[in-house]
Order: sequence, then structure tokens, then C-alpha cells
Amino acid sequence: MICDSFVEVKEKHAPLSRDFADMEALIRESWERSRSFGVDPDLDGAPETSRLTEKALQERIGSQRQFYESARAQLDSLYRLLRGTGFCMAFTEGEGYVLYIVGDEALTEHFKRRRCVPGYRWTERDLGTCAIGLALAARRPVFIPGEYMYGTKVRSISNAGAPIFSPDGSRILGVVSLSGPSDKMHIHTLGLVRQAAETVTSQLREQERFRDVQIKNQYLRALVESDPRGIVTVDRQGTIVEANSSARRLLRLPVECQGRRLEEFLDKSDLAACLDTGREDSDREVLVRRSGTSCYMSFASIHLDDRELVGGLITLMERKKMMRMAVQMVGAQAHFTFASILGTSRNLQEALRLARIAAGSAAPVLLYGETGTGKELFAQSIHNAGSRSTRPFVVINCGAIPKELLESELFGYEEGSFTGAQKGGRPGKIELADTGTLFLDEIGDMPLDMQVKLLRVLQSGEIQRVGGLRTIPVDFRIIAATNRNLRTDMEQHRFRADLYYRISTLTIVVPPLRDRGQDVLQLAEYFVRRYERQLGRSIWPVPEETMNALLRYPWPGNIRQLENSVERAVHFSEGSPLLPSHFGIPDLVNPKGAREEEQDFASLEHLERTHIARVMEQFGSNLSRVAAVLGISRPTLYRKLRQYGLR
Repeated sequence: MICDSFVEVKEKHAPLSRDFADMEALIRESWERSRSFGVDPDLDGAPETSRLTEKALQERIGSQRQFYESARAQLDSLYRLLRGTGFCMAFTEGEGYVLYIVGDEALTEHFKRRRCVPGYRWTERDLGTCAIGLALAARRPVFIPGEYMYGTKVRSISNAGAPIFSPDGSRILGVVSLSGPSDKMHIHTLGLVRQAAETVTSQLREQERFRDVQIKNQYLRALVESDPRGIVTVDRQGTIVEANSSARRLLRLPVECQGRRLEEFLDKSDLAACLDTGREDSDREVLVRRSGTSCYMSFASIHLDDRELVGGLITLMERKKMMRMAVQMVGAQAHFTFASILGTSRNLQEALRLARIAAGSAAPVLLYGETGTGKELFAQSIHNAGSRSTRPFVVINCGAIPKELLESELFGYEEGSFTGAQKGGRPGKIELADTGTLFLDEIGDMPLDMQVKLLRVLQSGEIQRVGGLRTIPVDFRIIAATNRNLRTDMEQHRFRADLYYRISTLTIVVPPLRDRGQDVLQLAEYFVRRYERQLGRSIWPVPEETMNALLRYPWPGNIRQLENSVERAVHFSEGSPLLPSHFGIPDLVNPKGAREEEQDFASLEHLERTHIARVMEQFGSNLSRVAAVLGISRPTLYRKLRQYGLR
């Protein structure tokens, strides 16, 4: 019985020391397992069946390179202390395959003969009780005196082994073993092996932590680099710690910028005050010293857990990019295209033809048209069909803003320029329109002093904010619109002639609805169907009586009036056919019954323009015939054609 053999071995030798007594049971159980595995005690070494091919061995080493390098370095370091003492050390991977062996020559040669070399497996199943096999099975450090080894040919050599655990302690990565002559080995030798194994595990843990830190740093670096803004971190003295590539480009930082003071590259940053007090700051306008570029800076303080101020995080954005973001946030984009303009009348198609020509040009455009004819629709379509379609489309109504506020709305203002001025200042509509289009609606209502300032901007391509001294370059296309006769205003000194000629390079007349014939029905159908969808009703087509009334009515409020009237009619019809009475316009119901004082009268100027247009339509390009029918000279006809924007 194996039990008797173990007892016999035990009885032949001196009693086990008290330190070794707790391992007797482990060794006894190992002997029993070895016998059950059928291991021959007289085996001269690891069987060939346990050997890995060279390729398989290198794959195992490669798959756990950090463990291999750490364990090998630890064994080499420990052996330098033991050289010449007759010891030999080895370590295996988790399944017991030897990966490395180092030691004095005599014992190393002995292990080579027993095939304790890289590539062979040393477990209880292969050789019986040994330090490597028992440490793997027991998952704890073990010491086996030579006389207690299972193999009869190695009982002059004692062994100590300790498992190397993964950093989280969940699995065994391998075993460190130390072997030597029994007269030199002692239970306390186990401490060397245990310390070596724990050191390897500790090193792997630190490597894993370091790798985690590296990964987190890479995540943070990728996060910072993905930000289009310039990002710089500084210490308490204002010296640069880190800067992303956007900041390097914007500030023109040298390659070795760490340790340089950030204020070397920024003007008016007030960084020292922020770092001194920890005061947060946002959207402060600063200048880049090396390029003169204007940008916006924000400062956030960096604190330790105990609230100690250790530095700051600075974000920078170029002024043009900031303007572009501001435009996107306020929705300063053009949504309509030429496809949005409905109608087939000759007047409208001629206006669209001119508008498409204007879209292909960068020249200023002046849109003439009565209120409600869709001048902004034309302006947006021209912008969207042009080269600046992806850029801002900024609108300002010159007649809707008080004279006192119009200048700051157009040009912006600097901080402290007047009572109530926003901290840090504010850009104006012209700055927001940089690289895009500025649409000046109702430009005829612009005060004369503002006309002078606008003309200067158009001529110089630069602006000065209210209360500011520096000039800011701007690049924008201007589209203006008015319902006034600017030529008459020029004669009456209400509009500057030099500004008129500057903005009217391309003049387009948007025809009133009363001159567009059947377009009224097309527009009415569009509006009816839109409100049908909103209310879940089916109303179109409308009775012929209603169509005739819509065609007959002059629509003094043009498309805006038509849209509002259709919306009212759809609501009040309550799903029944639309009748003239639903539109809320008395003249639409009974145009002849309206009292004379309630009728809308067109101006003489409008009647003249309409009459000339009809005669032109009748006789085409025969201007002599047109002048004769109108009873005026050809020069007078030319003048009136220019005045009314007719071709």
C-alpha cells in the first residue's frame, strides 16, 4: 500500500520539524494521487509524451510574454544571490510546462538528464510527487525534503515550489521552484520561493495598473484630440503642461512647448488673475501673439480632492469658428430653394430667371417687392443656389429695430461700451454673416447715419465694434430688400445714392400676387393641402365660385394675406367645401357691394408700372411701338423701365 510506503519512508528518517509538519498531509495525499495515476517511482524523468514541440512552446511563451519576462527576470535576480551554492531554479506556466531553468552547472545537468527543461511538463500525473506538481495541485507554497520525493532517483535533492497567481488572484499562471542538495535545503528556503512568486505577481499587478493608466490616458488624449477647440492645461504658475493639436495650430506653439508660459502666446488673457484666485472665466476674447488671430478663451480651475488649486484648463476657439457655431445655434440658416417658389406666371418666371443668374454671382442683389410678395424666399433661394450655401444666412430687419439699437445689432459691441453691455462684448450680425450672406430686409428704412457706416463696411471689408478700436475683417455677400422706391427716396434725400448704387448691382422685382394670374390658385391649393394635413380634413378641390373669387380679388397683402386667409377659411369651413365667406374678406364675397370708402386703391405709381408691364407684354421688344402706345418718348420709356425694374 502506498500509505505503508510513505510511512516506511517517514520512519527511516529523522522526525519532521514542527515547521514542516503541516505539509505531511499534503505530501501523503500527493503520493496517493501519484500511485492512482500509475506513475512508476523508478521513472528517470519526464516522459516524452509530455513534451511540447518547439513551435508550441514558443506560442505559449508569446501568449503570456509579460509573465514570462517578469518571472525570468526574478529568477535571474535571485540566482545572482545563490550562484555557487549548488542550487537550481525553474519556473513553469499554469499547466506545468517548464519555460525556463537557471542554476549551478552540476544540478542543471542533473535536471537536463531528467528532462526538467523548457518544453516538458512536470506534474504529479507525469512524475509523481514533486514541488512543481504539488504546488499546482495544492495552490500553495510547498517544501518537499528529498527523502519524501515520489521518484526514487531524486531523493538526494530537496525541492520548494510556490504558485504564481494572476494579479486578481483568480488563477495560477505558473510555479517557481528551487532545488538543491538536501543537506543545504531547509524549510526556510521556502521563503525565498514564496517571495519570488509574490514578487512576480506584484510586478504583473503593477504592469496591469500601468497599462490601465496608459489606456485611460490614451482615451483621454483621444477625447481631447477629437475636440475641435484648442485645449491647454497649465500648472499654478501658468506654464504649459499639455496641449492638443488644435491648440498647437491655433497658438503656433513650438514642438517643445511644455514648460513655456502660456502668456507668451496669448494677449489680454488675464490668466494670472484666474490662476491666482481660481476664478472661472468664459468666452473672453484674446489675441494670438504670433498671428494676431482673434479667438475666445475659457478658463476652468483644476483642484485636488482637498480643493487645493493646482492649475487650469484653457479652451480656445478661433473667432470665425465661434461665429459659425453661434449662427448654427440661433438657426441663421436658409431653408428655402427655388423649388419652394410656386407659380408659372410670366412675371414670376422672369423674376426667377434673374434670381438664378444672381445666384451664380457674388454681386450685391436688391429685391424690390410689395410687402408679403416673398422677398426673403427669393433671398434664401439665391443664397442656397450659390457658392456660400453651406455658410450662414443672417437676417436683420432694418425697419423693426430701433435706431439706437441698430448699430450694435449690425456691428456688435465691446465689453463696457455702454450701460447694460454684455460681459465680454457681443458680435454683430455682420460678424455672424462672415463667409456667408447678410440679408438686409426693409433697407429703405435704415437711418442715414447707419447707411454711411454700412457703406464704409462694404467698401473696406472691415468693421469696428461699438466701443472698440481694432478692426475685424469680414467677408460676406449682401442681399437687400425693400418695398419702397429708393430712387424717389434718393431724390428726397432719405436714401444715399452711393449706397444705392453699391447694393443694386443686380436688381430683381418680385411681382405682386395680383399680377401673377393663375398662380393664386396654385398657391391657394398648396396652403389648403398643408392645413388639411394639420387638421386631418379633405377639402380641395374648392367650388368654382371660390376659385373665381380668389382670382378676382387683388390681394393687397399678397402671399402673406392669401396664406392667412386660407388658414382661417379651412378652420371655419369645419370640413365643408370652402366658400368665399369663409375667408373673412368682404370684397371676396361681394366685390361690387363694398362701399367706395372701404375699397383698396392702388397708387398712381403702381398703376403706371402695371400699365407699362401689360403694354410691354403685348408688344414685346418693340420699344418704339410701346412708347407710341404709351404716348411717351423712348428716353422716357427707358427711364421708367429702369425705375420699375422692367425688362
